Amino acid sequence: MPLPKRDMSDWEWVKKQIADDAPIPYDPEDGPYDPNDDAAVDAYFDKATIWAGWPNQVMIQKDGAPVKQDKTVAPKVSRKHAKAS
Repeated sequence: MPLPKRDMSDWEWVKKQIADDAPIPYDPEDGPYDPNDDAAVDAYFDKATIWAGWPNQVMIQKDGAPVKQDKTVAPKVSRKHAKAS
């Protein structure tokens, strides 16, 4: 989908879209479900494989079924991140 010819940082436009509960533009070629159809979104994610976490991703759902977590799969990483100044 081509991007609209407008400033992509127009936060007033974004806030207005949210306040108006404007529908997300959707064409069947855009993806597997219509993001404006709550039932379609729920059905898609109920069957999805979902990964969570960063930097060590952990599968929490596979094909709609919860995955039992093994503590050795995703150890907690205490890594300091760079800060912008």
